[in-house]
Amino acid sequence: MLVERLRNVWSDAKKSFPAADWDLDPEVHRQAFVSTLSHDGAVPVDLARALYETMPNQWVLNDGAADFVRRASEAGIRLAIVSNIALDIRPALSGWGIASALDAVVLSYEVGYVKPDPRIFQRAADLLGTDPSECLMIGDSAHDDVGGAALGMQCLISRPDQMWRAFALASPE
Repeated sequence: MLVERLRNVWSDAKKSFPAADWDLDPEVHRQAFVSTLSHDGAVPVDLARALYETMPNQWVLNDGAADFVRRASEAGIRLAIVSNIALDIRPALSGWGIASALDAVVLSYEVGYVKPDPRIFQRAADLLGTDPSECLMIGDSAHDDVGGAALGMQCLISRPDQMWRAFALASPE
């Protein structure tokens, strides 16, 4: 039961918490998770809080992501992560061994915009020192990850379980 609730926590939270709010405010993000998981008492609040704190340690990269990031960086391609999240994901990036290969990390709660707002993509391009028309956005959401197209960014969208194909298509080799 707990595994199923964890699997659905964010889709269930959308019913009570607007996504834009929780991706901009760390406290709202935490509260959305904790209250959604523990709303009926089946999961104690203290356990829900503890699960929230350990959540980043449970994340896994899509197949091929780390290798793609390292190869692209070694080929001189400037890279940025753009994420709708109200958590600092930098420790996870370090844990996966890819933080040093990234030139920028743009998080919605730090910049005040959520994808698909073009301003979050513009921020990434600015940090990379390039024009958005020179960027390729690789993502898994046809709704969120195409916002950069309004700025001239090329977008490559793939299902999360098929991201390795996107990485192969965008490979610097």
